[in-house]
Amino acid sequence: MVGANRMSTVYQYPLTSLYGDYIRAVCGAAFCGLPLFYVNAGPILSTILGSVLLLFVGFGLKTAMRHFTIIEIDDIGVIARGPMGRRIAWKEIDKVVLKFYSTHRDKNEGWMHLSIFHGKNKMTIESTLSGFDDVVGPTIQAGFQNNATMDETTLENITAMGITIDLADET
Repeated sequence: MVGANRMSTVYQYPLTSLYGDYIRAVCGAAFCGLPLFYVNAGPILSTILGSVLLLFVGFGLKTAMRHFTIIEIDDIGVIARGPMGRRIAWKEIDKVVLKFYSTHRDKNEGWMHLSIFHGKNKMTIESTLSGFDDVVGPTIQAGFQNNATMDETTLENITAMGITIDLADET
């Protein structure tokens, strides 16, 4: 609808949550890249260092993509604005995956990934996003209303986050 006023909420990844990833990317790239330029390494060592250098450069690019991505939710769906941006309407969600990656053995600390699917389209949002919980709630609600595919781990993580679903809200 052209000219329609829609309420939307905008979220983005705070720079403070990305500092560590930027530092890891730069240090890893320097650790692998500097020997390539200053040491006469053989072809095997050069191949190994070059390959690992490319991994760190790719990680730095992925971090930059998150830095410049803005997530917006409105009454129609969820939108990722920025590099590799896309939109998935609430009514089109056919699969939701919510994964927790622990950083400690006791599983009390870590981060989450929310993956939202519509056919072959996929949007992934990390828990370092400011307002991550505010995005997960409506996504899970829409997923249940659409009878979207959700694995057992996703359901356990929904429970662990304390998200409740109002199934009477179907339209």
